[in-house]
Amino acid sequence: MHDATANSARTWSLGRLLPRLMFLSLLLDLVLRFVPLDPLTFRAWEAMLRRYPNAVGPFIPNKHYHRDNSYGGVASIGNLPALRHYHSVDFTTDADGFHNPPALAQGNPMGIVIGDSFAVGSELPEEQSLSAQLTQRFGAYFYNAGGPQPLRLRSLETVVQRLHLHRGLVIFEFLEARAFEDPPAATADGGRGAAQAFFFRAMGRDWTDRFRTPLNELHASPLRALSAKLGKKIQDDTLLPNSFASFVIQERLRNGEPIVFLPAELKSPSDPQKAAKRWAAYLAWYSTELAKDGLDLVVLLVPNRSTIYTPLLAQPPDVSASRATLEDFADALENAGVATVSLRDRYVHDARILLDQKKYLYFLDDIHWNGEGTADAADEIFKARK
Repeated sequence: MHDATANSARTWSLGRLLPRLMFLSLLLDLVLRFVPLDPLTFRAWEAMLRRYPNAVGPFIPNKHYHRDNSYGGVASIGNLPALRHYHSVDFTTDADGFHNPPALAQGNPMGIVIGDSFAVGSELPEEQSLSAQLTQRFGAYFYNAGGPQPLRLRSLETVVQRLHLHRGLVIFEFLEARAFEDPPAATADGGRGAAQAFFFRAMGRDWTDRFRTPLNELHASPLRALSAKLGKKIQDDTLLPNSFASFVIQERLRNGEPIVFLPAELKSPSDPQKAAKRWAAYLAWYSTELAKDGLDLVVLLVPNRSTIYTPLLAQPPDVSASRATLEDFADALENAGVATVSLRDRYVHDARILLDQKKYLYFLDDIHWNGEGTADAADEIFKARK
């Protein structure tokens, strides 16, 4: 009897229990990565990103996502339900894993839109995405090839071949915040160093694309997402203080409307001219390579939401550094011979006019532009290419 009690105590000791719990947590995390994330998500992006290599594009192919009460990521990060702006979301992917609803697709495309989540338009009604709005204005189809990162040259060439696009436009959406990043290497796969370039070449074009998104998103753990969701339920300033609120900046526009920012939105690079020259050199190379296939590159220079809306706060801060960054990039791209459409002046003008109507170019609870913002962008591109 004594031996049985001792064995039972050893079985439930911390030294035995903790390793087992860690193993079970690891196993559960692994299993959940192969389970659809829809029940844990409030936006299309998290639910639709691929977790394993089954398509060239960054999203799960041939899938439709719908949610009636989606809301902005910044409000979620700060755990601020009162600042959410709920809206309906539909997100449909094609067979290659890009955000292109069949109802809007057409043959003989005129161009391709590449870039990050702004180009994807994951929070917009599908007919208001940048590619859809360009299709309306030009009267010819623009294919949406947006993803977590703008496509590398070889990846874009894959899309061009699949679409049988021989001549046309490539719209490269470039957000101001990308000024903090180094451009990819000026190689077809964007590989840095001989080893990485060899690895990409060895995998081949399709499999490089198939693995790129899953590898980039490997850190996205469903178990962690579930834990964060439970933590936010508890830290509601009733049961426990909301520690998540410190991750965002809460402000108020001069029309009285609350708006919430991420701290990173308010930052500018220490040497914007140096960053602009590096990116201009890369995009000039990118443009030259595309021209060999009869494709014209247009860089769409998109300001951060903070650059447009912090001057309209009740107590506006200085945004001269952001203005200087956008000017440096526009000048560097022009000097490098890269066709550029800058949205800053149009956005500054329209944001001021729309403010009194309580209409906006960006979501107040998210970093992304809304339908008004994409409409302005499509207008400016259309005017520049007429």
